Amino acid sequence: MSQQGFKNYKLSEEIVKALDTLGYENPTEVQSKVIPIALEKKDLVVKSQTGSGKTAAFGIPICDMIDWNENKPQALILSPTRELAVQVKEDITNIGRFKRIKATAIYGKEPFNKQTAELKQKKSRSRRDSRTCAGSY
Repeated sequence: MSQQGFKNYKLSEEIVKALDTLGYENPTEVQSKVIPIALEKKDLVVKSQTGSGKTAAFGIPICDMIDWNENKPQALILSPTRELAVQVKEDITNIGRFKRIKATAIYGKEPFNKQTAELKQKKSRSRRDSRTCAGSY
């Protein structure tokens, strides 16, 4: 499946468009194994080398399954460091850009009120509100 591209998965047009814009042509090995399982909403644990595409492997299905009409965060992604939480936030926001998905990074040593304000939901469909939260532990 890895040489057949992302269009062969049952992904929304918005996600496929974002992947094309980001230059994702074919899934990596880890993505080709993880995406179909994640799209079936099955639990999984993935171990793979740095740079293998793990963030997109879980980020693509998460963004695809987010329901815009659900006016609250729908996914929580935990990472071991602030830097990785910020990277995950950026990746999820980029993958979900055409579905107007925005992720928020929550971590220590930052004003909590600023971070919670970023999570607050508005009912406006013209804004990109946080539907995903990436945090460090």
